[in-house]
Amino acid sequence: MSLLKLPLSDVLASFRPPSPIRHLTPLRSGSENPGTTSERSHPDGSSPPGERVRVGDTKGLGRKTAIVDGHPVAYGVIGEGPAVLFLHGWGLRPWSYEPSLRAIAATGVRVVAPCLPGFGHTRELPEDERTFPGLGAWVARFVDAVGVDKVDLTIGHSFGGGVAVSFAAVAPERSGGVMLLNAVGGPTWNHVAGDLRMMAQRPWWDWSREGLRDLVESPRALLALPRMAEDFLPNLFDNPLGMLRTGGVIRRANLLGEVAELAGRLPVTVVWSDRDSLIPRATFDDLRHAANTEGVVVEGGHSWLLNEPEVLAELVVSALVDSRLADQRKEQACPANSPGPSSERKAPA
Repeated sequence: MSLLKLPLSDVLASFRPPSPIRHLTPLRSGSENPGTTSERSHPDGSSPPGERVRVGDTKGLGRKTAIVDGHPVAYGVIGEGPAVLFLHGWGLRPWSYEPSLRAIAATGVRVVAPCLPGFGHTRELPEDERTFPGLGAWVARFVDAVGVDKVDLTIGHSFGGGVAVSFAAVAPERSGGVMLLNAVGGPTWNHVAGDLRMMAQRPWWDWSREGLRDLVESPRALLALPRMAEDFLPNLFDNPLGMLRTGGVIRRANLLGEVAELAGRLPVTVVWSDRDSLIPRATFDDLRHAANTEGVVVEGGHSWLLNEPEVLAELVVSALVDSRLADQRKEQACPANSPGPSSERKAPA
């Protein structure tokens, strides 16, 4: 049974009080066959009896097309239940993340994952909209186009994390919670021996060098390299200048004000991995301090979630519980204005 189909009190009972920074290790299936089930694991290593997250029994990621601003947008969709929006990283498309999206959907939700502007043949935004607020507004229009009234959880990886923050900021009534995975948006590049350097000062060659280093020092990332190449290379050949322009938006990003404002009204989860050389620890600290929230540190490199879908599913379950608790508190505070449960309009054919 999916955890999200259990009574809320039962799900809450499985979570222990968090530490200032939680460290999670990748889940292993032990003697079980790959693609079957694995026990939920708490940060302290314990596993509640009888509760499992099923991974591997969800059908593949469906591919559909929506029309946004008069232009086609390819997107992936999988699962049934509350709406979860997934926003991909720079240079990629949703298809690289298919095992991870299947794992999220298997927890009892419907995952929708668009190709963001400038990637996957989605039309690049006009120059005056080529900002994180502009991207967030575009995501709101995409959500309208696919018929979703409210997103219970918005998940963003890397570049997609900055877009997730901006979407929640420009459409607060549509957002239940935000999960940032190795996200951009913190302005600090490095802070060593009193030398504070900002992300905007980081040269292009350092981004490239650290990206390669991330792959070399995280052997499991190499397993996902073919999937990543299938997304990255078409994007590079189709719109190389657009990729560079988006890279400039990332380098200049400072979303700490938006994150702090969001954290005052909805749950924000900030996750980073201990071998990420592309997004530095200083950026993670910027974001978690702005959110006034605990951080979650997992094992792996920048793209750890491509090879650890079960760990991602655990984090999603926890974030959805936080989102539902926040909704309950809002309903109790303002019962007359309560919108009731989130719903989806019927998506266009």
